[in-house]
Amino acid sequence: MPVFNRYPKLETLTGNEVLVLADASGQHTVTATASQIAGAPAVSKPTGEFYQDKGAKISRFADRVLIGDAAANPGLSDREAASNNDWLSRTMSETSIGPWALQDAQCASVAQYGNSAFVAASRTSDAKTAPEMLGFQPSSIGVAAWGVADDTSTPTTTTAYAYYGEAWRLAGVNYQPTFVMELEAVNFGGLAVGQSNPYAPNVGGGVYGIQLGAGGGQTTGTADAAAGVVFVSNPNAWQTGIVFGATSLRGTDGTDAGYASALSLARNHAVEWHTPEVVSGVAGNNVGAFVRSTVTERAKGVRQDFIDNEILFSNIEGQTLFSVGSMSAPNNALQVQAGAGSQAAGLYVQQGENGSANLGLFPADGGELQMSSPVSGAGATLPTTVDGGFLHININGSDYRIPLMSPAQAGS
Repeated sequence: MPVFNRYPKLETLTGNEVLVLADASGQHTVTATASQIAGAPAVSKPTGEFYQDKGAKISRFADRVLIGDAAANPGLSDREAASNNDWLSRTMSETSIGPWALQDAQCASVAQYGNSAFVAASRTSDAKTAPEMLGFQPSSIGVAAWGVADDTSTPTTTTAYAYYGEAWRLAGVNYQPTFVMELEAVNFGGLAVGQSNPYAPNVGGGVYGIQLGAGGGQTTGTADAAAGVVFVSNPNAWQTGIVFGATSLRGTDGTDAGYASALSLARNHAVEWHTPEVVSGVAGNNVGAFVRSTVTERAKGVRQDFIDNEILFSNIEGQTLFSVGSMSAPNNALQVQAGAGSQAAGLYVQQGENGSANLGLFPADGGELQMSSPVSGAGATLPTTVDGGFLHININGSDYRIPLMSPAQAGS
């Protein structure tokens, strides 16, 4: 029999090994299996170090870790057989996709009491002193996740997700909303100095809900990302793409006369509408329409406002340049058309039932109807039978000349 404390060391434990233990006083001994000990709550005192070579104690679990109600999952290769124990797998087993969540989870925590299943936090004050411990100053990140796409085979069925989340609304839940993710920006420091805009997106002291960056801070070897936000059906659709709550933006509550910026773009940024046509085997690459601004200075800016029964086109200060009025049931439409061949460019009234086909030009009291052209403009050769020459018009294909008399010729 080997001498006490000279037993051969086992490389691995199955959990069935029987160990002899003594209580804290050393007076009583008990036996326990290795699995019982592993299941006992473990408490260790911090060493004050972070790296193992500096004295830190590192716990390692090479296979899988299941926490909370996930511990009820037997972790079998048979998905269906393993899905009858934890509540998440039981719930997912009733869907068309099945209980896939815990099947391939390296580490899983399923809450037992409706509490937070996982909490992570990091603070910048600790990062300030971190160089003494880590040798560098880290970024304070509560949760960091990487999905690495390194399968170069073509075609491939592998997809990388750094983060994936689902929020389930089960039948009969109608009182409170369900969120896939809520991101709250909590600002205890008052309004930031400066204003976030397309040319200075981040200001000192600013708090931001989401920032989407491309490149991950790499200095070489990367390229532009395809898109910042993409909406897809999988297989269901979104009823609305983006919604701003009436009181969500500073400056207005949605019912007053205030103003708030819901979307800020830089010069030359455009809102595009793509066509469904297929070009070179690819659908949707062509742009059929877009709206953008190339204004370089505020003083040269313009604006468009929709008000009750009118569309106003104004300078940037709000002084109206022209307006388009509306009515409840307009019978005639005014069409502005460019010339095509013999068709003249002009204003056309598209007549409707019970409407008026008239097109009126109404100068203000004492005003004039003013026109100029290369024919009648200054320096042109004009007929001299009347002081102002002739106004050339065409009615239903026939040319006419209206003599233009000066005020003296007209007797006033």
